[in-house]
Amino acid sequence: MKWPWILLAALWMDDAMAAMTGQIQASLVITAGCQVNSAGSTLSSGQIGTLDFGDQGPTWTAPIGASVSNGSNALQVACNPSVTGFSVTIDGGANGDGTTRRLSNGNRTIPYQLYQNAAGTERYSIGEQKTFAVSSGGQIPIPIFGAVVANTSALPAGTYSDTLRVTLDW
Repeated sequence: MKWPWILLAALWMDDAMAAMTGQIQASLVITAGCQVNSAGSTLSSGQIGTLDFGDQGPTWTAPIGASVSNGSNALQVACNPSVTGFSVTIDGGANGDGTTRRLSNGNRTIPYQLYQNAAGTERYSIGEQKTFAVSSGGQIPIPIFGAVVANTSALPAGTYSDTLRVTLDW
């Protein structure tokens, strides 16, 4: 009964004859550029942060301040070594009139300003480019502070909001 063993040996030899070798090419292209981060993680879907002025009663006598963050972390930009600088431009928002940014509830608006520092002395004017130097591969903070002007006339309750377009150029 050699016949089944011969067939089994022939099948085994066919498997050994089916072996081959080849190559796989692997690559990664890193383009010269920058990305917006918050605490080391890349922000996605175009949402780079929130400027939350909180909850307020119908009037207030002093400006209300806030800073742009993503969660509890400040915005940062990371650029690869071929980029030596970048600029940030912020538009007038969805409710702006070309000279003033405004929060809106659909019927009423509240003016607000954006600044590069918490003291409110370095303003982000509508459409103005602010330039940042890149001296290493580290994270460059992008400070954006907001202030809603004082309001002594009672405003209707509701959510007042705006959407700003931020452009990063390098």
